[in-house]
Amino acid sequence: MPTPVILFYSPTPQAYTPKLFQLCAVQSVKFRRLESGDLDRALLSLSQAFHSAEPCLEGEALPEPLLIFCHLSPRQLDRALASLRKLRVSCLKAVLTPTNAQWTLRELYGELCKERSQLGGVHSSQP
Repeated sequence: MPTPVILFYSPTPQAYTPKLFQLCAVQSVKFRRLESGDLDRALLSLSQAFHSAEPCLEGEALPEPLLIFCHLSPRQLDRALASLRKLRVSCLKAVLTPTNAQWTLRELYGELCKERSQLGGVHSSQP
């Protein structure tokens, strides 16, 4: 089974980032911080820490933080989500699935924004 990992992207520093790292350490889950150069890489390769030999051009940054849960057991996912609620971490969250494994981080973000819009959610940068 692949190693459980939580991927984290944020365009700006977040006060809760050290707590995310601690949460992963306590739960024996790897924590991987993503950079702008990772936005156009496939989620599956990011979850396995594979990097393409070709340099990835940095595009426009995403406007908000994003957490992706990869290869976690249902129990690990439940614990992680409960801990995030306690820490009051506010960001988009997703789970790596066979459907989205080949999507880029940017594509995943676009789909999450569509879902949020359909559910009546408001983008965090709107007043």
